[in-house]
Amino acid sequence: MCERILEVENLRKSFRKRGSGRWGSPGETFAAVDGISFYIKKGECLGLIGESGSGKSTAAAMVAGLLKPDAGEIRFYGKHRQMVFQDPMRSLDPRMQVIQSIEEGLAYQKSGLTRQQIRQRALEAMDLVRLPRSYAARRSRELSGGECQRATIARAILIRPELLICDEVTSALDVSVQAQIMELLDQLRRELGLSILFISHDIALVSNFCSRAAVMYRGKIVETGDTRQLIRHPREAYTRRLIASVPGGSF
Repeated sequence: MCERILEVENLRKSFRKRGSGRWGSPGETFAAVDGISFYIKKGECLGLIGESGSGKSTAAAMVAGLLKPDAGEIRFYGKHRQMVFQDPMRSLDPRMQVIQSIEEGLAYQKSGLTRQQIRQRALEAMDLVRLPRSYAARRSRELSGGECQRATIARAILIRPELLICDEVTSALDVSVQAQIMELLDQLRRELGLSILFISHDIALVSNFCSRAAVMYRGKIVETGDTRQLIRHPREAYTRRLIASVPGGSF
């Protein structure tokens, strides 16, 4: 049995509803994530599927360490985990050169590397994500959406993480560019030994990329299993609705 890189147990996170809590009252809350549990094996890609508002991005932010859970446990058996976000244009500082944005992946780490070594590693990361080195001095506004996403992925892998958390990383891109980014992520998973938590509302995309999937609905995971098996024999009505929403119904 493969070792696990991540274990999530009974994770919970609530937020206060907008407009509640006026005049000093505590206000109503809603559970964005309501007691979810899952695991990821080393080298595996797990898809977390659900419609907008299902809680999957909140779960991803907690796994990445960007949000503190209200309850539950996150056990990460690696040294580094990094997150790639949905909107690549907003993920890069428009005032900085692309190479400087990529170098930020090591900016807050005690790596012991010199500035020259960090620059060299950033250039090598550009090679890995197939972003020409000639783009190093450009600003993000001079790049396409797909090129910006390659830069953010380069920044994420600079620290050599064991786990990459991808939150709707293709949803802002054209279909043809989506395919290129998915191919890149799969290549990096194999070449670097990455484990990936892949957040998406697109069950067809997940079916072609992730070996296992977990379906999230209203803060809960309602179904988990082998992706192909889950699509062929869904147990839950919500999963069946997701499958039925795929144009043509083909995977």
